[in-house]
Amino acid sequence: MISLGRLWWLLKRDLKRGFGASYHDYKTKPRIAEWTWPFWSEAPQPVPVHVLTGAKDWELCAWMLASFFHFTEQTWNVTIHDDGTLTAEIRAQLKKLFKNARIISRDEADTKMDRLLLPFPFCHDYRNKHPLAQKIFDMAQFCESERLIVLDSDVLFFNYPREITNWVSSSANECWFNEDIAEGSLIAADNAWADLGVALWPRVNSGLCLLAKAAIDLEFCERTLGETSIMKGHIWRVEQTLFALCASRHGKGGLLPKTYEVSLAKEASSDCIARHYVGAVRDLFYGEGLKRLRDTLLIDWED
Repeated sequence: MISLGRLWWLLKRDLKRGFGASYHDYKTKPRIAEWTWPFWSEAPQPVPVHVLTGAKDWELCAWMLASFFHFTEQTWNVTIHDDGTLTAEIRAQLKKLFKNARIISRDEADTKMDRLLLPFPFCHDYRNKHPLAQKIFDMAQFCESERLIVLDSDVLFFNYPREITNWVSSSANECWFNEDIAEGSLIAADNAWADLGVALWPRVNSGLCLLAKAAIDLEFCERTLGETSIMKGHIWRVEQTLFALCASRHGKGGLLPKTYEVSLAKEASSDCIARHYVGAVRDLFYGEGLKRLRDTLLIDWED
């Protein structure tokens, strides 16, 4: 039973974000259960998709993946990393929607990563402090191919992502990212060069990553966590900073076009391919994104 305090908090939140966001949160978001994909028999693309999600955001994650499948017009191998909160019921629902998905439980991940990170105490300590560390450490280690796509739950696709499909079909050993609204690295470019010898790429956002697995170097991450001030910054930005440093050190790739949008605008740009609905505009994931995608994704393929 919901408490009065929780009910009051929800009421204030819904009044603040408006009718549209609240309607599509409560009514449209659960309808992802209606989504179907009739092409599971087709061979999946050679580069897998990795996502990190939990009980709070799994439906957002499902909408994100459905939009990615739809607009790429392809089937993908999906690996879902459990942040430790997915229930058996949620895991079953995700497997029903994404029939080829591999779901890695937090216990399974901890068993492997505790052993793997034993020689890297700073990495191990950071991973135990925050679930986002699973993105930088676990995904590359559990990936069986040399490249992978990392997508956050709060990303949605609206058009064909040619840059992604071209990267997948090539053999490019490159890393590509969203361009952030502003510089979010916890290590300044001057310090990255002076302390680590890395020419840091600016404004890397890790909501959408095309990764060469070789770029994620645990020894380099250990050095960064142990010898710089990175852990003195906001814990939510450590993972993104590590991605930026690792990719910059790898030296191949860069930032995707601005059509892979990260912005605080009330509406996505007219040519938007994908939008990362960062915290400040999260309500637009429902009021804009789900409203826009509802009739596109929830179709009956038998009609």
